[in-house]
Amino acid sequence: MRLRCLLATLVLISVLCIPVQAQDEMDIRHEIGISYGAAPNSAWFNSYTDIVPKMFGVTYKNKHFIGPIGVEYHYRINRLIGVGGIFTFSTTNEDGFMDKDKVKVTHAHKAYISVMPSVKLNWLRRANWGLYSKFAAGVTYARGVDHNYGSDGHSADEKTVSKDLLFNYQASLIGIEGGGQHVRGFLEAGIGEQGVAVAGVRYRF
Repeated sequence: MRLRCLLATLVLISVLCIPVQAQDEMDIRHEIGISYGAAPNSAWFNSYTDIVPKMFGVTYKNKHFIGPIGVEYHYRINRLIGVGGIFTFSTTNEDGFMDKDKVKVTHAHKAYISVMPSVKLNWLRRANWGLYSKFAAGVTYARGVDHNYGSDGHSADEKTVSKDLLFNYQASLIGIEGGGQHVRGFLEAGIGEQGVAVAGVRYRF
């Protein structure tokens, strides 16, 4: 009999604790995160812009792509939906060589800055982990500077500057976060300017 009473008391306490935990989780409205991704859209943009020089016999080598580094903020308006924005930055450096004589003819530097309004859908929110999806769409400012060289491979003190404004997006189909109530690490899989694989940390308050 005492055992039954004890079990009943434990069950009652557990049931009463559930709304308290949910309420504490609902009080968390703001999220700030920083991330690093792999294979973003800007890397594909960069490969596309290399096509025209290749038609004239220029091959790009020694590529160094950095980013995308992402910063994001979301405000949760209800249990499911959070709204906010994502900022990303990535850059690349590469050397262009003439196929015919293998002489370096240019050094290209490109930077991509993106601003995208976003929506985060919180499918599961628990005390120490969560499951979500994230979608964003906006624009990318792409700026390229080509430092040109003479036929002898030395700088000719010439440069070409290009500027473009491009449509961009991020679709993180599945994201998982884990850690404490306020600080959590996260992993995302999807496609877009933040990358096909994204890892980072966020602060919730």
